[in-house]
Amino acid sequence: MMARLGWKLVAMAYAGLTLAALCTPCAHAAESDAPAKYELRLIHLFDGKEPEYIFAIGDSGFRTVESLKSFLATLPAGSEIRWAPGCERFDDEPLLSSEKDMEAFKAFLKQKRISFVLVPSG
Repeated sequence: MMARLGWKLVAMAYAGLTLAALCTPCAHAAESDAPAKYELRLIHLFDGKEPEYIFAIGDSGFRTVESLKSFLATLPAGSEIRWAPGCERFDDEPLLSSEKDMEAFKAFLKQKRISFVLVPSG
């Protein structure tokens, strides 16, 4: 009798955990559909002969403008990207070294209905 009761409890616990696991992605998806504000950073890496740059949003990093755009394209319309890169410039910084590239980036965000706040002096 006790063994049967033990198996029933295990089965009920397993069913509860399975249900919770199935519902968690649904709740997360609902939350991610809401517009949010994001802080964009440009990280400078000086380990090699030439500096490298990585864009960062939260704990996610992107080596190229294209990979950054791929991520941004997944954000819901109405989201906001704020970037305060500071006023000190290094050579060949992505987006910041080319007015043409920056304008194309702004146009991309506008097309995705993501607002962009650039604070040039940091």
